[in-house]
Order: sequence, then structure tokens, then C-alpha cells
Amino acid sequence: MNTDQANSINRVNNLLSRNSKNTSLSNIQRLSFENIRVIRQNFEHVTSPLRKVLGENQHQSLMVAMYEGTEKLLNQDVSKFAVLEYLESLKLTAKELNQKGLSVDQFRSTLLEHSISSLNSLVHSS
Repeated sequence: MNTDQANSINRVNNLLSRNSKNTSLSNIQRLSFENIRVIRQNFEHVTSPLRKVLGENQHQSLMVAMYEGTEKLLNQDVSKFAVLEYLESLKLTAKELNQKGLSVDQFRSTLLEHSISSLNSLVHSS
């Protein structure tokens, strides 16, 4: 994990901590719409430089996968770290798929399949 990734994870953790209505010391919490909104905004900010690398269509597919994924996490009991791992995995997978030179449709379907698989693992392990 590079410094930028670590810093973005720390920023999201800090924002989630401030926005959390649950004052428990537990790392597991029910993700509220406000938590998800903050995570989404940070992810959009962190991945905006990827638009140049991925291209507009692939970047849009990454955003769709993130929005659909975080929607499924709404009101789920999952750790903040697990959500951040999911998003980092999504971002890394998008980069890898882009390097493979897949078509726009292949990129989108493979990224969404990865997202669904990761979400199922995340929700069932929490």
C-alpha cells in the first residue's frame, strides 16, 4: 500500500468516526447513508486521477461498480476496514483490467463480477 492509499484510508476512517452515531469501540458498525455518502465522496476524489489512466468509459464503470457496491452495503454490519479493502480491491482490479486491454463491455462486466463476488464475501464474513 502506498502513502496516498494509506492517507486516503486514514481520511475515510476519521470521517466515518466523526459521522458514526455508534460510539462503541467496536470496528463493526451498521453503515448508514451518511457513512456511505462520505465513503463515496472520498472514493470519487481518490480515483479522479484514474480517469486519465482508465479512460472515461472505464472510469465510469468503476464509479458504477462503487455506487452499486456501496448501495448493497447500506445498513449492513461490516467493518470500516472491510469496506475500504473492498474499494481498494475494486480500484486495483480496474487498473489490472485496463492493462489487459479489454473492450469496454468486457471491462465493465468483469469489474462488476469482481465487485459482486467481493461484496458477497464481505457480507457473509461480517
